[in-house]
Amino acid sequence: MFSRRHRFVLVLTALTAAASAAAALTVPSPAQAQNSLRIAATVNDEMVSVYDIDSRMRLAIFLSKLPDTIETKKRLAPQILRGIIDDKLRMQEAKRLELSVSRQELQSELAVWEARSGLSKGDADRLAKRLGIDKATILEQVETAVAWRKVIRTVFLRSARVSDQEVDEILAGEEKLTGQPEYLVSEIFLPFDQRQQNDQVLGLANRLIQQIRSGANFGAVARNFSQSPTAAVGGSLGWHRIGQLSPELDKVVRGLNPGQVSQPIQSLDGVYVLQLQGKRAIQPFLEKSGDPETVTLHQVHFALPPGAKKPEVIASLNQASERTRGVGSCADMEALGKQAGTQLSGPLGKFPVAELSPNLRKLVVGLPNFTPSAPFVTAGGVSVVMVCERTEPKMVKVDRNTVRDRIRSRLTGERLNLASRQFLRSLRRAAIVDVRI
Repeated sequence: MFSRRHRFVLVLTALTAAASAAAALTVPSPAQAQNSLRIAATVNDEMVSVYDIDSRMRLAIFLSKLPDTIETKKRLAPQILRGIIDDKLRMQEAKRLELSVSRQELQSELAVWEARSGLSKGDADRLAKRLGIDKATILEQVETAVAWRKVIRTVFLRSARVSDQEVDEILAGEEKLTGQPEYLVSEIFLPFDQRQQNDQVLGLANRLIQQIRSGANFGAVARNFSQSPTAAVGGSLGWHRIGQLSPELDKVVRGLNPGQVSQPIQSLDGVYVLQLQGKRAIQPFLEKSGDPETVTLHQVHFALPPGAKKPEVIASLNQASERTRGVGSCADMEALGKQAGTQLSGPLGKFPVAELSPNLRKLVVGLPNFTPSAPFVTAGGVSVVMVCERTEPKMVKVDRNTVRDRIRSRLTGERLNLASRQFLRSLRRAAIVDVRI
């Protein structure tokens, strides 16, 4: 437990301290270099430096495609420090249990981390040099992820086992619900420990939502800021039908369209941000193949004069709608693009739907092929897109044993994720954390 001198809530102290650290990092050299060596905090006598915070923040901002500004750093610093402290606690518990990560495991997990971060294999070195950080910043996160999985499986796997009866009950329920909707959901979870922190955590949640709606990748933001075990897989909760999530999350999910991001959802222990990745009818014995849904897009771009006012933008949107009305092929779009006379008109290429920006994904999901989209404001003008080709995963039949294995794996994962969150909370309560800045 905390000593008397340190009997305070970790994150409450970290909020002020980390914001100070973020401000200190903006001081020019050599003062900046000297500040970076300062001890920002100790976690059970293990040191966290200002340099650690700075390095983790640079990496998170880059991978999440957030604006690299002083304001961003001040807002994100508390969560960055919270994440570092939690990682220290995870690794300390792994060492206590004498669990280690082999070099082969580390390299394998690093390759997965690079792929999920949109990097090519081996790009972690180049990224570290580009950001001016030590590669150890990346390796420590990767090693911690592997070590913590080992901790959770060692401590909780036996109690998380799912009986045949439970699997059969779930499968029977899914068979009865055939044809009913189920939802592919991703989450970002930002914890707080006392009511005084609500405003700060809600502010961060709103900031992240704003950046995601402006084009930041939800999965990247989840990996870098979410404090849920699902952060390792970009926040993915998998497919859920109504009733499998908590009532407050269920209610929000039902009101989302595919690709849409929720407003902050406050719970007893923190704030959730959800994104609906997909929606489908429950078909227990049918599964999509592993190939992602893709679209091949063509764009017509109509230029706006520099400094166009709102009335001019509205007029241009209406004109774009009129000019694309009746266009029924990508060849027609190409001809219209040549008339429009801007270099931004033309084929955009082939994209996985899941990788499109939220705004563009919303336009093309459900848009019939060879049908102009609604016009939208883009760089220097107004654009209309058309789906020229769409490939969808094929539906394949699976046998009963495969479905049962899938259900067992899902339930086990859910129980281990819950155990992980509760166990980390208990480690925080027992920790001696001294924030020094």
